[in-house]
Amino acid sequence: MEYRLKINEEILPVEVENSGEEKIKAVIEENQFNVSYKAIDDHQIHLVVNGQAVNAYVSDQGDGKIIAIRGRSYFVQDADLLEQNKTRKKGPGANLTEVTPPMPAVVISVVVRQGDIVEKGQAVVIVSAMKMETTLFAPFNGTITKVNVAEGDKVMPGDILVDMDKDESEEEVLS
Repeated sequence: MEYRLKINEEILPVEVENSGEEKIKAVIEENQFNVSYKAIDDHQIHLVVNGQAVNAYVSDQGDGKIIAIRGRSYFVQDADLLEQNKTRKKGPGANLTEVTPPMPAVVISVVVRQGDIVEKGQAVVIVSAMKMETTLFAPFNGTITKVNVAEGDKVMPGDILVDMDKDESEEEVLS
């Protein structure tokens, strides 16, 4: 099966072939990967990619997923689905109002306060997992309505770290 994935800001063609129970072959830009996988829980997958073991942490983030592997986070979206949704006014995830960690982590720094006005992509919280720091960013322009964590707090994927209200002018532009 062929996909077009948007990973961070780059769109990549990905061809995936099921090659047995919990095994796939994937081709990404002429590179072939043999992958076996096992779900550990709702937010963690154990992978063996071309013989190398690695854990991936996954969390939903609006119209995509944040996947953290070896301390690096990737925002992954279905590029074809994004193009289809451009014509829709609203849908599930359209009013995403919180920031969540991509993996179990400890809060290192809360960069914003309640009432702060932030722009899409602005840092809001910094977490640490597996000795790597990850900066969590505002998913859209808006106002911080609540900060639910403090430095030193242990957090899990799905925990709402920061609540936000979307800037109304951005919704008008996207509609």
